Amino acid sequence: MDAQKADAFIESVNPATLESVGRVEATDPEHVERHVRTARQGYLEWRSVPVKKRAAVLKRAQALILERAEDLARIITLEMGRPFTESMVLELEATADLTGYYAAHAVRFLNERRVPLHNVFFVMRKSRIRFEPLGVMGIITPWNWPMLISAGCIVPALLAGNAVVFKPSEQTPLTGSKIRDLFVDAGVPGAAFQIVQGKGAVGAALVHSSVEKIFFTGSTEVGQRVMEGASRTWKKAVLELGGSDPAIVCDDADLDITSSGIVWGGFNNCGQNCNAIERVYVQEEIWDPFLQQLIEKTKRLRVGNGMDPSTDIGPLASHQQVLKMESVIRHALKQGAELLTGGRRIPGMSGHFFEPTLIHWPGSLPAPFQEEIFGPVMTVTPFSADADAVRLANCSPFGLAASVWTENRRRGEALARQLECGTVMINDAVVSFGIAEAGWTGVKKSGVGWVHGEKGLDEMVNIKYVNRDPLSRTQKFWWFPYTPAMIQGIRSGMAFLYGTGWLKKLRLIPGVLKFFAGYLAVNRGKKEKW
Repeated sequence: MDAQKADAFIESVNPATLESVGRVEATDPEHVERHVRTARQGYLEWRSVPVKKRAAVLKRAQALILERAEDLARIITLEMGRPFTESMVLELEATADLTGYYAAHAVRFLNERRVPLHNVFFVMRKSRIRFEPLGVMGIITPWNWPMLISAGCIVPALLAGNAVVFKPSEQTPLTGSKIRDLFVDAGVPGAAFQIVQGKGAVGAALVHSSVEKIFFTGSTEVGQRVMEGASRTWKKAVLELGGSDPAIVCDDADLDITSSGIVWGGFNNCGQNCNAIERVYVQEEIWDPFLQQLIEKTKRLRVGNGMDPSTDIGPLASHQQVLKMESVIRHALKQGAELLTGGRRIPGMSGHFFEPTLIHWPGSLPAPFQEEIFGPVMTVTPFSADADAVRLANCSPFGLAASVWTENRRRGEALARQLECGTVMINDAVVSFGIAEAGWTGVKKSGVGWVHGEKGLDEMVNIKYVNRDPLSRTQKFWWFPYTPAMIQGIRSGMAFLYGTGWLKKLRLIPGVLKFFAGYLAVNRGKKEKW
């Protein structure tokens, strides 16, 4: 096959075996706008479908997820390496739940809402909020959670009546194609759900296309370019970006449960989660026994092919990820950190396998890693007081998620309030992204906007406010022409409504009544507006 023909396809490679999983036809970046135009035609059809019927389509999609779960989980594992168990539980179960959640709450989320008005001048008004689709949504998703992250944008976008142009990662193109098939088979018009396949040039073309809004999940560096590109055409963008998530382990935490939770929170999906635990801060009083358990449980993890049911950790997604882990560890050791366990690629295995790694990072060193690690590497640092833990945890350019581990509810919630991030879990990690009601966002360099929950649906609509005055024949006192009498009347009215002291308010009543008597006279046609 010559180079030109090879460029016409995207090859999917299993990171555990380095064998081909399959391939899809690549989209020419110059043809992306053609897909957007097709989606806009589909939008005209889809937006006219009543909300209840759109919700019914999503319920059918949920049923198809259940029906096809084995096949979908298998292709996720083959394409990006995570254990089949995780593909089934963390991807498929969470996606089915999210899809059903939005379908069940469609009417409550999208029906018009009455807005009561408190101001005395507006109490007679009819005031409502409408939720209207925006048009065509451009959705660009990564390889590390190819199903759940994609569904987290696609499902609310379709429910709101939008069309979708979906660009999955070039590392998981087969999963992307199956996602599109699933929703079209469930009843979404084919034109309203377009898919474009390819590398960065295809994503850039989608950002610069005529879509109404961009949803991007990926690295902070690429997210910045997406925001810059979208801003050139005044597009809005929702960006779910990187993290360097801290875990604070208090001296009253259950050591066995907490060490197990942190090993899972740092190493599930081979640590390739934006909300994976990357920095662990342990109170000095429990440092030695906790660290011993953490090291022992890390060493017991079974690394292998994700299709083997006994595998705990699959491969990294690519050779580039392996090189990055080696670079991260070299940097840590150069800074004066100590390697506790792991730290190297696993010899004798053909895929991109890397040992789960723990690094002792003393508190006397500068803050670890001002970049996202995104792999099976965690640093562990002791702290003395809660204030020190908060300072260390917040010493990062990222603010996506964090966890606190303690038996004391008040202490846990007090620490959670002080952490600079979008999500805090107390005595657990990572899974908040799989809680459908939990809006997901980040601060600092971790993102802009929301996904999941009602807030995530709000990103998919134009929230339009409509105000109607039933007194259509009434002239408003704030209209032209402006007069000294109007100024005096408004001054008296403001002091009466918002001022303090009842005696003072009583003295204002004659002036207020005089003003409104004049206003009523104007509307009865007895005199011209003063």
